[in-house]
Order: sequence, then structure tokens, then C-alpha cells
Amino acid sequence: MRNRVAVQGLGRIRGDYAVINPATGAMMQVLRGFLLILWIFMLVTTVVNPSAVGDNAIPTTAAVAAVYALKFGWRRLTAVLGVTRCYLCAGGVAVTNRFGRVRDSVAWSEVTGVQQTAIVGLVMGCHRVEIFRSSSAAPLWLVAPGAKSPLVEALLKEGRRAGALQ
Repeated sequence: MRNRVAVQGLGRIRGDYAVINPATGAMMQVLRGFLLILWIFMLVTTVVNPSAVGDNAIPTTAAVAAVYALKFGWRRLTAVLGVTRCYLCAGGVAVTNRFGRVRDSVAWSEVTGVQQTAIVGLVMGCHRVEIFRSSSAAPLWLVAPGAKSPLVEALLKEGRRAGALQ
């Protein structure tokens, strides 16, 4: 775990998780799903017509491998740069934007509740989390990718540890 401070006054970072922009994340997951369907279709046509290996299977497999390599490379790069991340700190939560700057943050002492909505579909899954504050400020919201996101469990665990949640 890194020993750096995400936001002044929130203390040491206890967890570092990826978050997504809902529209962009959904669109990218759908496009990757369609790419996989195309790849399976091309492999089936190659089995039916083995002479089409050079025309169908090899370029399509290379395209699928390149897209997924870019996806995993992008994940690693955004983690290093701190882009679109949720930092669970000892004193609160901070969320960064696509430039690595803090978009919003909330201290555990201001948290009045958390509302979590799971969105699970055929092609994608994610969790929308809203952290309500005691002041009149708008709630801090974030979208965690994946049907079983480790961010949601860690956020609730950290909130209970800090005494902000039951």
C-alpha cells in the first residue's frame, strides 16, 4: 500500500480502486463484447472453411488480442498516474477525475449514509455508490466497475471501521 496522502486532512491511503465514467465504461464494455462475438463467429467460419485461416482467424485474433492488451495496459497506466481512482483514506474518501486531480472528497465525520445500487446486465456490471454528507452539499458519487466490485466491500468496511456506518 502506498504511504501518500490523497487529500489534505484525510490521512494515509488505505485502499486504491478504479472507478469509471458510466457512459464511457458501458460503451467500452459493449464494444469489447461485440468484438468477442465477432471473433467467435470468425473462428466458426474458419472451422467450416479451413482455407480461410489466413483471411479470417489470424487478423481477427490479432485484433482481439490487441484490444485486450490495450485494456490491461490502460488499467495499469491509470493506476500509476492516479487517474479515475477512488482512494479510501483513514479519514475519508477521495475520488479523482480523468486528469488525476481530486474531483470530490468527504471526511468520514461528515458521512451520514451510503446508498449502493448494483447494475448487472448481460454485457456489463457495475455498482453506483452515493455517499451522503451531513452538510447540504451534494452526495459524493462514484461508479465501480464489475459485478462483484472489491471497492464496495472495502468502502463499507472502511466506513464501519471509522465509525461512520453501522
